[in-house]
Amino acid sequence: MRSTFGGLTIGLSGAWAQQKALDVTGHNISNVNTPGYSRQGISHATSTPTRYGQSGNGNMMTVGTGVDVQDIRQYRDYFLDQKLKRENQELGYWDAKKSSIEELETIFNDNSEDGLQTVMDNFWNSWSQLSKPGGGLTARSLVKENAISFVETVKNLDTMLLDYRKNRNNEIKENVDKLNKITSSIAELNYDIKRVEASGVVANDARDQRDALVDELSKLVKIQVIDGSTYNIAVEGLQVVAGNDSIPLTAVPSASANGYYSIKWGKTMENVNISGGSIKALVESRDELIDGYRNRLNEFVKGVAMEMNDLHLAGYGNLDDLPRVMFVDKATNTADTNTVIDLANIAFNPDLEEVNHIAAAKLKPSQGNYEDNRNALEISEWRLKDVFSDKLYEGAADLDAKLNFDEFYRSIISDIGLDGNKAANAADAQGLLVEQVEYKRQSLMAVSLDEEMSNLIKFEHSYNAAARIVNAMDEMIEAVVNKVGLVGR
Repeated sequence: MRSTFGGLTIGLSGAWAQQKALDVTGHNISNVNTPGYSRQGISHATSTPTRYGQSGNGNMMTVGTGVDVQDIRQYRDYFLDQKLKRENQELGYWDAKKSSIEELETIFNDNSEDGLQTVMDNFWNSWSQLSKPGGGLTARSLVKENAISFVETVKNLDTMLLDYRKNRNNEIKENVDKLNKITSSIAELNYDIKRVEASGVVANDARDQRDALVDELSKLVKIQVIDGSTYNIAVEGLQVVAGNDSIPLTAVPSASANGYYSIKWGKTMENVNISGGSIKALVESRDELIDGYRNRLNEFVKGVAMEMNDLHLAGYGNLDDLPRVMFVDKATNTADTNTVIDLANIAFNPDLEEVNHIAAAKLKPSQGNYEDNRNALEISEWRLKDVFSDKLYEGAADLDAKLNFDEFYRSIISDIGLDGNKAANAADAQGLLVEQVEYKRQSLMAVSLDEEMSNLIKFEHSYNAAARIVNAMDEMIEAVVNKVGLVGR
């Protein structure tokens, strides 16, 4: 025969189960604005029934014993989580690429009066002014000042480009340090989760924290996550999280790369070639993007210096018969046919500080060249001479030369703009894709206050009903204990 207290146990199990459901609902509501939190749900199941005896036709009867809490689970979609990690890697790459090119565009900004294009316009115009009758000292002074301005402008550009490269290098180190901090935290959470779940419960909140860190990590590099009893994470096939342990990546100054950082695996110090995420974009910006545009700027400077020196040597000032170059190697203050003048060494010839040495004439002073401005005219017209190929200085006699000075410099600015537009469009498109994936994830894992308030009312009513069962059973037991057997006394 069933125990008299069985009904009381059923009511208590219902009250306890609804109380746990209210606790879970309250936990969801409390974390509605917690980043990375995934809502939790409680699973109820009927308790194991007990035998109640036989029915009148001989069949065995059972009766329920109440309700059990099966588990408290997270609402997550594994495939959406994996997709977000993949798309995050692309988003991290394009966001970093976009930011890098925007800074490069600022360096080459030609919308100001100090831009190189404006400086070159002034330089060519001053030669045009000197080629006119009566150019005189004023025009010669303008040529000198604009040539000096050209040297200062390109040297300043070179300094900013080198600083840009150093900044990207420092950002690589900062991102590697950030990666190591994240992987260390994931390893610690692996330990905590394993310790908690050894007792048979699921560490939902710790798992949320770990997944949020993995999402953040996926923006930095391309990762492979092996989800077992703990997370094992690899970067380019090299483990950075192995259970409770983290193996750091190390940014090491490379002697073969002017002290710039190379990334190595901390366990064996082998090189790690990053193939995704923001760190890849930073490495590309430092080693490829900046070098490509700096080399083209260097070719432009070489073209201006070499062509101007050849043209200037073909003319004379009006004080002596000595031919002079316009640009020299700053280390020696000289330039000859074996000297390459480029970004690293260009300087204005100090001999031309005396503006009457500027070679505007074809004739020597001894031949009477006071009114001779033919060399200045040839130099001013050289602006339109094709001396560049797509990316190199070739010289006027080379058949590959198809761009003049203005066209070559504009091609640099145009290509930076095209690269910037490509990165911006890719970043925007990837951002929309990540938003779509995140929207689908949040539709499953985000806390809905409307839904939780509905659950709150539902579980509250269920708790009250279970409490009524307990009260009813208590009254019945009280009648049995206090009243049965008292009749007739």
